[in-house]
Amino acid sequence: MPGWLASSVTAFQQAVLSDINTQGLSRNEAIDRTRDRRQRNPYTYLKPEQASSFEGGYRGSLLHGRLQLNLDGYFNGFRNFIAQVNMNVPQTTNPDSVAAMLNDRSRQSLYRMYTNSRSRVFNYGGSAGVAMRLPKGFTASGNLSLAQLKRRGVQDGLEDGFNTPEWILNLMLGKQDLVPRLDAGINWHWQSGYYWQSFLVNGPVPAYSTFDAQISYRVPSAKLRFKAGASNLLNRRYVSSLGGPSIGDCLISLWFMGCDERDRAAWIRQLRQEEHLFKRRRDRDN
Repeated sequence: MPGWLASSVTAFQQAVLSDINTQGLSRNEAIDRTRDRRQRNPYTYLKPEQASSFEGGYRGSLLHGRLQLNLDGYFNGFRNFIAQVNMNVPQTTNPDSVAAMLNDRSRQSLYRMYTNSRSRVFNYGGSAGVAMRLPKGFTASGNLSLAQLKRRGVQDGLEDGFNTPEWILNLMLGKQDLVPRLDAGINWHWQSGYYWQSFLVNGPVPAYSTFDAQISYRVPSAKLRFKAGASNLLNRRYVSSLGGPSIGDCLISLWFMGCDERDRAAWIRQLRQEEHLFKRRRDRDN
């Protein structure tokens, strides 16, 4: 028995319930009256997805290198865009029972299949970033990005799973040598809400913002740098995807060792000497 689009089955069930409650029809009369609301699954085997892409950008500096600009944009056009669709299959082989089965959620099987969209799909966006060196060792920067997925033509109800906020904004302020050998920075992140689609759950993800901070301390004599950072410093919990956990604050600290060119050259010479000694012992043992 062929499947039926889940979106049309939901519309069919709602229409049946509405006719029963508002028109006083019996269940069978309401089912017969709303048969046209159901739509068979028109999709078959997958075809290769085709994409045409264009992108461009600009990077430059102004004010004698104090101001850095970064601009970019892109456009993708898709044919046979691969997405997902939900399908309901009634648990019967009798054509006369299909409508009744589709009106009963317990008497149909649910499937989710990949298929090709019959509409033209476009994905476009871009970003703009700026960084400015300020007096007294301060640095300010920010970036804004846009991402969109649009359809043209047949609105076939496929779930594309784009799952990307339309707007994302970051603003940063840093200071080198806040006190001797101590650098610090703060960052504010905001992103717009968007609609989440997945096999697990569909629904809106609210917009949220976070405030982050980080510091680093240099110990030149030991060639060490200690770093500590805190994300979501104000502990305003948020979700970045439906079905996932809410996110609170997080504190991370780490250290690493650096080396200058003389140390790096000495380290390479030592490795080569050890490799040479290893080859001599191997040849002697053989």
